Amino acid sequence: MAEPGWPRHALDVGLFEFRRSVRAIWADKARFALMSLGVVIPSASLGAFVVVFADAIRGVDALALPAQLRGTVALFWLFGVFVVGQRVASARTRVDAEPLMLTTVSARTIAAGLAIAETLRIFAYLGLPVLVATGAAVYLFESVASLVAVPAAALLFTATAVVVGSTAGYAVALLVATSRFVARHKTVLGSAASLGAMGLYFLFLYPELGGVSQAWLAWLPVGWFVDLAAVGTPLVGSQTRTLVVLPASLAILAAGGVAVERTAVSLWFTDPVSVEESEGPAPETSGASRPDALAAAVAPLAIPRAVSVPVRRVGEWALLRTRRDPNRLTFLFLPVLAVGSAIISSGLQSGAIGALLAPIAAVVVPWLAGALFAMNPFGDEGAVLPVTLTAVSGRQFVRGLMVPGAVYGLPIAVVATGAATLASPYGLAERAGLVALAAYATCVSVAVAPAIGMALPRFSAISVGQSRDVLPPRMTAVIAHIAVTALPAGWLAALVVAPRIARAALAVVFGFLPAVVLGLASRSSDGALAAAGEQFREVAAQIQAIGLDQLWLVGAAVAVAGAVVAALLYANAVRRFDGYAPP
Repeated sequence: MAEPGWPRHALDVGLFEFRRSVRAIWADKARFALMSLGVVIPSASLGAFVVVFADAIRGVDALALPAQLRGTVALFWLFGVFVVGQRVASARTRVDAEPLMLTTVSARTIAAGLAIAETLRIFAYLGLPVLVATGAAVYLFESVASLVAVPAAALLFTATAVVVGSTAGYAVALLVATSRFVARHKTVLGSAASLGAMGLYFLFLYPELGGVSQAWLAWLPVGWFVDLAAVGTPLVGSQTRTLVVLPASLAILAAGGVAVERTAVSLWFTDPVSVEESEGPAPETSGASRPDALAAAVAPLAIPRAVSVPVRRVGEWALLRTRRDPNRLTFLFLPVLAVGSAIISSGLQSGAIGALLAPIAAVVVPWLAGALFAMNPFGDEGAVLPVTLTAVSGRQFVRGLMVPGAVYGLPIAVVATGAATLASPYGLAERAGLVALAAYATCVSVAVAPAIGMALPRFSAISVGQSRDVLPPRMTAVIAHIAVTALPAGWLAALVVAPRIARAALAVVFGFLPAVVLGLASRSSDGALAAAGEQFREVAAQIQAIGLDQLWLVGAAVAVAGAVVAALLYANAVRRFDGYAPP
């Protein structure tokens, strides 16, 4: 039974939780800067496009709203439901000070407050783009109706996605709390579900991949938000859909609100199952016949028995941490999604996706093989770090961190790259070169990750939800690892499949780019910077004149330098561990 005035209390809870999220993001300036760029750059691009092509857009005649656009909006709504459900199930299932909250206000108030907070978080990202889109509609078409229609469509889009996604997230969390099988295998099941959902999303997002059409989703009412947003613009939507979308949204919010409350209450007042409980008394064992608890915990994954025991234990702990706390891995996939989606999109538009997949696999998979297990070695040890420092040597610890990436990352990188080359237009030599590059890049990535992670450790967790902290690697460590591994590997991949592009990249990085920077700086200084800029232009011209045979010598030098850097950083990681004193 909800208390009187529960809507106001729910709003207070939502605003409080939203302010906490804002303060947490503001406290991490690097994270705030990256998130701001993700909002500002698309909004600025849209604004610049509107200003540049304003006259041409105004001259467009009235167009019937295509079904594909409705389907695209519905696809994005479904993706938003997936993202919200994943966030709720993994990190936002509960509120801070839960016993106090549940005895102070009703569960309905808390569930509604958390949904309001999530809506405000999402709308904080969408606010600037929505504002720009509204201004563009008013500026281009003098549509006063857009002042209401566009924000209303965006708000209903966000609120309905949050309610449905929250219901799904609480339902998944309840399943994990009540099913021992699901709780024991939640990482594997969750990863499979996420990969399946992302696969379907990309099939619809890029119809060229699977022959599906976004127009297939146009029948969903959640795609009709675009009809509401198009009111007053040359895009002529369906009046029926425009009138239906508002009551349909209210129905989704009402039914979803009831579902959110009931699933959340069931979750909060249910004792979760314990995956540690055994079905019966364990048999008496002794000596060598005693089961290996750590090896059993990481099963079906395993470290080969040929590896020495201390090294194998460190590797098994790295595997177990990764499996038990997959949330921190999302911080590694952010650059992959950001850059990978842009490259794949451009490849699909240009028809060169087959030529791009193999080089991408040869660069990204090796990078992940090194980054997954060893980007924060000291922080991952937590309170047991002093014990670890005295239990194993630096050589054993660093090798243990490298073992998972070598045992699993190396074959996966080779197989993934080899499979991607089968769909590429390259010859046998280029395919073999990409596969060899994948193996080489994996070895380098695995070897340098521990040193970078030890040099840039993170000991304090960041909050990703109510009473849920994760300890991801530092973003600076991730960027440094990309700079040391992915960038050189990307250039080598270009050298294998497109030497002229690799040569042009050298000219830009070591010639034209410094010349442009110095040229801009010379406007407010003497002629020394301008002369240096001219010298860099000459360097760029010389690089462009290099023959392909000489370019291959440069590639060999880069590969040798990478191996030397990997060896030096491996030795540095060993010394750093042996001489480390906990703060």
